[in-house]
Amino acid sequence: MNATIARRRGYGLDRRRFLGGLAGAAATLGLTACGAGGEQPAGSGDTRRIQHPLGSTEIPNDPRRVIALDPGPALQVALEHGVPLVASATLGTKPDVPKYLPKSKQDFEHLGFEPPDPESLAELNPDLIVGHQTSLADNYEVLSQLSNVVAYENTRDNVEWQQSCLTVADYYGYRKRQQELIDRYAERAAEVKRAHADVLGKTRIALLRFTTDELRIVTDSVIFPSRVLSDCGVRRSESSAAADKGDTYNSLSLEQVSRLADADALIYFGGGGAFEGEQVNSTFTNYTEGTLWQRLPAVRAGKVFEVPQNSWWDGYSATAANKIVDELTEVLRKL
Repeated sequence: MNATIARRRGYGLDRRRFLGGLAGAAATLGLTACGAGGEQPAGSGDTRRIQHPLGSTEIPNDPRRVIALDPGPALQVALEHGVPLVASATLGTKPDVPKYLPKSKQDFEHLGFEPPDPESLAELNPDLIVGHQTSLADNYEVLSQLSNVVAYENTRDNVEWQQSCLTVADYYGYRKRQQELIDRYAERAAEVKRAHADVLGKTRIALLRFTTDELRIVTDSVIFPSRVLSDCGVRRSESSAAADKGDTYNSLSLEQVSRLADADALIYFGGGGAFEGEQVNSTFTNYTEGTLWQRLPAVRAGKVFEVPQNSWWDGYSATAANKIVDELTEVLRKL
């Protein structure tokens, strides 16, 4: 099978192929036992019933053929715990799976960033499909006919990233280990806060994202990188406050760049998810070559720092949070 399977081609499933997918999934479930790696979650027999945002689903205690339908927690938590993936959504960047994540113990199909075709998923005979509720909402009923499907909530639903990761880890049978990863991250973040207290106490930072068509201030909100900055004791600029409750970014036109004058330092990245390199580069040039950008105090002081988008934007796991801590520490040492 090709490294990237067929994309959306409509949702009508061929009867023979669909039934074959069902049979394969059922066979896999029948063979499932509490084996190599899970934490033996509570439940009778080899399955347990899970309540999730889109319904109630019976899932295997020890899934052996998992499909992750988003490149966030569904994929990243699976890699953290060695969950046996047969396929996963991946980023639209190169590499499409960040290298800071643990390497999968087995090859799996890279589905890309766009929603895959359910017919192709049926061919993989999954015994568990996991995705955030936005990625599953339109096709939940269809996918539920070919395997056990569970959804989780994320920051779009105002849910903290730690809770999202714990929920996904619970589906995989690794909630306790996930909590240990989160606790170790929290200890590291607290140590950064203590070690760099002097710099953090006198510095206001704005986190910026250059998209394909505009510059955005990532707000001091529930969004993943902002929470990591808060855990590390970073004070945000007033311009980083959400314009409206729940906003995860504030858009800046070319004429509004001077709003960043309240920041002592700027941290930025470009793109994210379905990265469009040329368009993002063009946006970056349009903004940073302008007079208003050049006049910013942080720019004039040489306190502008680029960070990787695949950790600061595409990351969504304890491993990614630790990566941000590493990269933030390097920035703080230069302030």
